[in-house]
Amino acid sequence: MRIIKIRYNTNFPTKSQYQWLVLVDGVEHLVNSIRIETATYTTSEFIEGHGLVCHITTEGTFFEVVTAGELNKVAYIK
Repeated sequence: MRIIKIRYNTNFPTKSQYQWLVLVDGVEHLVNSIRIETATYTTSEFIEGHGLVCHITTEGTFFEVVTAGELNKVAYIK
């Protein structure tokens, strides 16, 4: 199982075209929408330079980002 954290991209829409930031294995993925097929819960952590950051968190065995049209990325979590 992988722990996957999701949070709103505070740079949207002024600096980024993507609304969501998905963290998987320490790698950030920016997407427009997310399809989640696993149980979710909330978590929070202190990040230096950002302060307290809250996430929607899930555990999954499958993660994929699919481009669905021009500038539209969808994250799939199972």
